[in-house]
Amino acid sequence: DLTKAAEASVNAVVHIKSTQLGKVQTVQQPMDLFDFFFGNPQGGRQRQVQTQPRVGFGSGVIISADGYIVTNNHVIEGADEISVKLNDSREFVGRIIGTDPNTDLALVKIEAEDELPTIPVGDSDALKVGEWVLAVGNPFNLNSTVTAGIVSAKARSLGVYNNGIESFIQTDAAINQGNSGGALVNA
Repeated sequence: DLTKAAEASVNAVVHIKSTQLGKVQTVQQPMDLFDFFFGNPQGGRQRQVQTQPRVGFGSGVIISADGYIVTNNHVIEGADEISVKLNDSREFVGRIIGTDPNTDLALVKIEAEDELPTIPVGDSDALKVGEWVLAVGNPFNLNSTVTAGIVSAKARSLGVYNNGIESFIQTDAAINQGNSGGALVNA
């Protein structure tokens, strides 16, 4: 029965919205016939345009009661604004504390008046192949999702990081889109 593990973890898994604000760019307009005959025969006019903001979503895990959240670096990479929504629908502004693109990890901080629910960081060395695990995420601001599976393998190396720091836990628990940064918990 994994209900206790699910109940103990869903409140510490958050939804993260990262926004990269639009940038002002100068673009060259194509030359029209009016410019060619009466204006600038060298080329078109330049004008400034604002690009659309880029918004990304993912999950994160509260690891300390004072608001530190671990997530994947690719969830918040390039973000100008970060919004963190808890499972109880409270929303906070997030601040990036640190990132490590080489291991795809990031640390975000929120300021709350009360203590926040947490998930303790487990010991992956003590994790056993065949052990039941839950993948807990908060995708698309829909509140938590929980899927179950087993640990299929440990210390997997996929060759995706150039620095050689790789030791992945392989699981057959379904990872929903938007779960990046979420938790993998055991019973």
